[in-house]
Order: sequence, then structure tokens, then C-alpha cells
Amino acid sequence: MLIDVVIAVVVAVFGLFVSSLHYALGDFSWRKLEELCEKNGGTGAIDPIVNDSESYALSMGALRSLCAVILVCAVCYGALESLVLLKDEGAAMHPVGAFAIGGGVSLVLIVLLFVILPISIAEHAGERLIHASPGFIKFVHGIMAPLRALAFLDKAIERLAGRAHVTEKEEAEDELLSVAAEAEREGTLQDYEKQMIESIVRLSSKTVEEMMTPRTEIEGFELTDDLAFIRDFIEKAGHSRIPVYEGDYDHIAGILYAKDLLKYLGVPNKPFHLKPILREALFVPESKSAHELLVELQQRKVHMAIVLDEYGGTTGLITFEDILEEIVGEIYDEYEPEDESEPDIFVDAATRSARMHARATIEDANEALEAIGIELPESEDYDTVGGYVLAELGHIPQPGETVAHNGFVMTVLEAESTRVSLLRIEAVEPAAESAEAAALEANGNGREGGK
Repeated sequence: MLIDVVIAVVVAVFGLFVSSLHYALGDFSWRKLEELCEKNGGTGAIDPIVNDSESYALSMGALRSLCAVILVCAVCYGALESLVLLKDEGAAMHPVGAFAIGGGVSLVLIVLLFVILPISIAEHAGERLIHASPGFIKFVHGIMAPLRALAFLDKAIERLAGRAHVTEKEEAEDELLSVAAEAEREGTLQDYEKQMIESIVRLSSKTVEEMMTPRTEIEGFELTDDLAFIRDFIEKAGHSRIPVYEGDYDHIAGILYAKDLLKYLGVPNKPFHLKPILREALFVPESKSAHELLVELQQRKVHMAIVLDEYGGTTGLITFEDILEEIVGEIYDEYEPEDESEPDIFVDAATRSARMHARATIEDANEALEAIGIELPESEDYDTVGGYVLAELGHIPQPGETVAHNGFVMTVLEAESTRVSLLRIEAVEPAAESAEAAALEANGNGREGGK
């Protein structure tokens, strides 16, 4: 009887230690562990564990399960022994009662010693536990090698769950976003801080094309323009860096820095030649990721790049500020006109409608329109709301033309001869949408009949 109690106590304490290591290896802070190693040494012993923490956690999990089985057996065996002793003393107890008592005690011990306490220890001292036990962790990892062969089951379940194609990078990003969301709920992070973290994480998945100023909105001048024109242009536009082209925007000669004109101002008779003072333009493909471009801009110490399509034509322009705004939000200076600070998308929840610029991306539009129950269809044929309208209508629309779709009606508010500028979208009920579509069709037939 005493031996059973000793075995149960030893297994319980050992199981608590192993369970704590199991949870610690599954969720530890690299930074805290690195600080411990820098302070107390042991980096060489810890590195292999950190680099393959999932495998080491699996080994600890197997030993933890073994300890739980031994503990249950020891407690139940002790309960049966107690039953025999009670019978010898003339007391009556049914075997089922003995097993019930043993099972109940085992359940309480396992929940307490193998779940609740280990999770708490791992949360508050997991890194210290790992740092203090590298030898034991590696030893267990070695003796549990045969059981780790069953790891293929994890891959099979991963495929069944539809996560077979999730990369380690995507998984790490999801974890970071989850941690940020949890910290925001607990009050550790402010909402704007969480949004910045989300923007930084998602920056690598955004392309230059999604963030650039389109070609139709580029402000620049020709290489042959004189000093007076260039000076007036800079004063009106307010830009410190301006692209200069030869003939059209497909032939960019370089980038003019406004400060390079200072030596020509105030000297009326000084000969002016634009080409020698131009800076070399940086050209990037529209498929380049925003994160890669940010690194390249920093390395080259430039703030602007010309975006090219697959045929080598200029499709847009992107600046360091454009990328920064993806992280911190819109940046305005004291010289920017007030109307330029209007958002691309303005949602009115009360009327279940929204005004938006045609240049707004489908992704951004859907994120904003979710509040009023509208979702624009996505396609590889277009990236922006304006592109969606053109794809639906098949021509450059006039102001007042509408597009009726699943749950909404979109109206063109402003349009030019070559592009759409401003749109209004309203949520409608299915019946109202059908009536709208019928009216549009009738109007279309009427126009055709009048030709």
C-alpha cells in the first residue's frame, strides 16, 4: 500500500514537470529565452530545441501521456487494495465503487497536475523551465524517437483540415495576428497599435500595383519644358520629386528633385539644362511585393519608383510615403488642400450606402462595405471598383449610369472620357434589385427601339 502511494506521488510530481515542459515547448517567447541565454549562457544547448520545438514538444507529450496512464493505474490499484483491506476487516464495498473512487481521484489529479498547473507554470515560467532542462529534454527526445514516427498522423489530419498548403510563414503571421488581437482585447495594445501590426504583417502580401498612383494621375512634365514652366508647375503641384518624360510617360527620362533647381533661381541669365540635373529613375514591376520595394528604396536611398507593366510600359508611380501610409494610415502635411484628405471610401451606415473613388481596390471596398452588408465580386479581370464597373458595362460609362448586382446598385457620379472617377453604392433588397434590373432592361430596350 505504501509503495503504491509513493509511486503515485512520484509519477504525479514527475508528470507535472513533464506536462509543464510540454506546454512550455508549445508556446514560449523566443525573446525571453534569448535573454536568459545571454544572461546565464547555454545558447548552444538550447538552439537545437528552439529550432525544432514542435518535435521536442511531441516527445514530451508522449511521455506525459505515459505518466498519466501510470498514475491512473497506480490510483486504481490502490483503490482495489483498499477494497481488499476493508473486506478483511469485515466492511463491505462493491468493486464498482472502488473503481469509481479510483477513477474520480485520478480524474482530479490529471486535470490538476497535467493540465491546470502545467499551463500556469508554462505561461509564467516556461522559458526558465526550458533553459534549466535542455539535457533532460534531449534525453526524452531520444528515447521517444520510435513514437515520433507516428507524426505522419499529424500531417494526415492537417490535410483533412485543409491546412496542407499553409506555409510556416503564413502560420507565423496568423499566430502574430492572433496574439495582437488578444493583446488588444486585454487592453495591452491600443486599437491603432493592433492595426499597425496587422498592416506590417500583411505588407508582404500586397503588391506595388495595389498601392501605386495610376498612370492617369501621375503629375510630371516634359524634358523640353523651360525653367519658368517647371517653376510654376512645382509651385502649383507642391511636389518635391517629379517624374520627367520624353514624349510620353512610357519614356521616363529621370526624376527631378525640386531642390536641384535652387541654383537656377534668382539668376535670370544663367543657362538652364534640365537633363544634367535629373536623378536616375528606379523602375520596378507592378508584381513586386511592397515589402521588397520598401527594402530596395531604403538600400538605394530613393523615395520614388516608376511602376512598369509586363510589356515595359509605365503603369503608375509609387513613393516611400505610399508604403508608409499602408502601415500608419493617411499622412497629410500642412500644404495639402483639404479636398485631398477625403477618404477613398465613405460609408453611411444609416442609409446603407457609400461613396467611393473608382481607384479604391475591391479588397479595401469589401472591407469597408461589410458594415452595410455589401460584397463586390472579385475577379482576375480587375483590381479596382472602377475596373469592376467597366467589366460589367463593357464601356466607359456616363454619369448616372448604374450597375445592379447581387444585393446592391452602383451609380456612376463622376466620369471622364477615359475613366470613371466617383461612384455611389446602395444596398437593396432582392425584390427592389429585380425591379431595378427590369427598369434598366426596359430603358435599354427603349433606347434600342428609338435608334
